[in-house]
Amino acid sequence: METYTGKNRVSAAFKKTFTDQEIPIDRIPVYPIMGQCNAQLVGASIREFLQNPKVFVKAQVAAYERYKPDIVVMQGDLLMDVEAMGNELRFPEDSMCISTKYVLEDKGKLSSLQVPDPTKDGRMPAYLEILAETKKVITDAIVSAVVGGPWTTAIGLRGANELIRDAIKDPDYVHELMDLCSQVSIAFMEAIQPLKVGLSYSEAPASCSLISPKMYREFIFPHHKRIVNHFKEKKAGLGLHICGYTDPILEDMVKTGVTNISIDAPADLARAVEVTRGKAVLIGNVNTNLFFSGSKEQMRQAMENCLSVAPGDSGYILASGCEVPGVAPPEKVEWFMEIGDELTRNRA
Repeated sequence: METYTGKNRVSAAFKKTFTDQEIPIDRIPVYPIMGQCNAQLVGASIREFLQNPKVFVKAQVAAYERYKPDIVVMQGDLLMDVEAMGNELRFPEDSMCISTKYVLEDKGKLSSLQVPDPTKDGRMPAYLEILAETKKVITDAIVSAVVGGPWTTAIGLRGANELIRDAIKDPDYVHELMDLCSQVSIAFMEAIQPLKVGLSYSEAPASCSLISPKMYREFIFPHHKRIVNHFKEKKAGLGLHICGYTDPILEDMVKTGVTNISIDAPADLARAVEVTRGKAVLIGNVNTNLFFSGSKEQMRQAMENCLSVAPGDSGYILASGCEVPGVAPPEKVEWFMEIGDELTRNRA
């Protein structure tokens, strides 16, 4: 009997999307986006998970061994780059870190900022180490890195309210800041690329739950396309994840040229199927609240709903819409993988 792996399944989804090539496979790929919730598997706090590379690796490997997802997302925090640029962070014991001082509280300091060196500055080198060490251990599934996109970094440096206000009152400043932040994203991803892991960037604050489609198109889309084009020249594909409601910009997300798009529960999966077909692998979009407060039957129904509209003529990957909450009970992650394995067999 042939043995299938996460790598096989994910490869089949990409080949089906971009070449119409049908690869025999046992089921559609399935994975939850996990990071901080894995700390509990090794008896660690979220603070330890974020600050200790050995704990991070141990937790991700423990999650893989327990749940067997087809993709292991190396989801830490998205403040590593802004911390390396001068932000001061606070690390609570059992929640994600937050900025306590923003470098660009004084917006005039922009001209003094430089692109950090991912091999030397802050916790960025530790993340490279984490990726390399995890990939040595996990060989059957895709190990995938996540880097903050330029808008995420810009908000990290300036603050959300301030940056949105700047976009209205001082757009030239925001364009200048976004140019720098695009360079930061590119530099971090360039340092990751030789490790031969999956590569994606996350732009939670680019959601239409926070900003308008017009703001996305004016300030963010050109930089997303710039980043994708940069890596296309290096024969590397990128994934894009935007949390929240993204229906008005789904076509724009595809036009960036990314190879895969991960969408959150508020996005219309049927609409996403329509715009990604043959252009990008579609990933999503089971509501992450189910991993904390949902019943097993509610989770099953949500997953069945996704599969009922999943593209039959293009690759699809069943996944959580966003990161599983840090307080999610492990048994609910087990439900997700158990149900996913059951429902996706013979649908590949």
